[in-house]
Amino acid sequence: MFYYTLENLEKLISYEKESFVLVENKFSRNRLMPFGDMTHSIVGNTGKSTVNELDGFFEIKYGDDRMPISKQGYFNQRLYLDPEIFKETMRRSLTGIYSERKEDLSNFKGFNVLAVDGSEVMLPNTEKTRKDFEVELRALKKTDSPKARVSMISDVKNEFIIDSVIAPYSTGEQPLAYLNIEEASNIIDLTKSIVIFDRLYASTELIVQLLSKNSLFIFRLKKSIYKKERKRMKTDDEYVDINLNAGRTSSIKNEEIKEKAKELGSLNLRIVNIELETGGIETLLTNLPPEIASSEELKELYGERWGIERGYDVLKNKIEIENFSGKSKLIIEQDFYAQCLMYNLLISLKIELNKKIKKIKKFKDCEYKYKINMSILTGKLKFKLFYFIFARDEDERAKIMKGIEKTAERYLIKEKKKVKNYRNGKKSKKKYTYNNKRNF
Repeated sequence: MFYYTLENLEKLISYEKESFVLVENKFSRNRLMPFGDMTHSIVGNTGKSTVNELDGFFEIKYGDDRMPISKQGYFNQRLYLDPEIFKETMRRSLTGIYSERKEDLSNFKGFNVLAVDGSEVMLPNTEKTRKDFEVELRALKKTDSPKARVSMISDVKNEFIIDSVIAPYSTGEQPLAYLNIEEASNIIDLTKSIVIFDRLYASTELIVQLLSKNSLFIFRLKKSIYKKERKRMKTDDEYVDINLNAGRTSSIKNEEIKEKAKELGSLNLRIVNIELETGGIETLLTNLPPEIASSEELKELYGERWGIERGYDVLKNKIEIENFSGKSKLIIEQDFYAQCLMYNLLISLKIELNKKIKKIKKFKDCEYKYKINMSILTGKLKFKLFYFIFARDEDERAKIMKGIEKTAERYLIKEKKKVKNYRNGKKSKKKYTYNNKRNF
């Protein structure tokens, strides 16, 4: 999977680069930093200063300390590169993985388990950035930096990001989720998927969108949603009729979905009340029939949603996706989508290495199960990526990969029996804590 993803990137660079050049002919002649080098440098960015990034990049490529392009020249050329190349690499790689490598992926009774969730990322606090992301100055009174909103749909059993988007913070979470679902439907078979949402997402528009794609779903409901229908329930697990009246369809933005909702008139969906360990009640709305998922299995499935939170943790705290190299929207989008691609490279490598570990006798017969340490793997891959890309031949690549594997195997961690799936609300005031050092 790791090699396959890199191969897709190389194919786009070699054969389709014209599709990702924003200004015609800008990469047509020999450049100080050609299209391929520019693309690679963004994917492998480690968050250092631009001069140090370029110095390290060219030293690995040429084996000496030459610097064929200036910092200004580098950013000038980046203005011509479409960040869509990173999204297209993810798109093609995932399409192939989910169609040809299904046996390597985990699922629930043959269904992919997906989750949609949003987050926020801190942006550079510059006039250019604030303008590009439509941030008003008065919005900065309670924060040091402006924010952007991001949204992802992720395979929580295998950890891949299926689609991601970054947008102005004023953009709502539901419209971005709609985009995630539309994009995911072009990559993965949603008829064989269960899509999970927290209580901020339950809306007629998203429900009808998913029904139109014949997808299964689970929404956690807020107390204020479908109150009348829930009051009529006689048990904690039953189907209810939800009337799609004008009040519930008027807020639908997409005209095609709105017409579909009017055509349906009502929805017959399953509502399940689940008692939590804390004594509280969690209410789930789903179209999963009981023969596929019991109420207890629904509870476990909803708990799987926490996997997307762990994904955001890796992106923010290990890959350092908020460590943007520039201040314009284009540069920020390049960095964001390139690091989402880097994340998927990490996950594909992690899956392959975990598979190998299970076959090693000393771990196979061990009382505890072990897995890859993502912090170690992130640092090692970030450090070795350019060496791998610029390797002279396959033998050299194999040697580099063997070194990565040995390091990963040396620092395995025990799998926890029960994954913690709640926030403790406490954050360290120290910027550099002893147990959260940088990975690269």
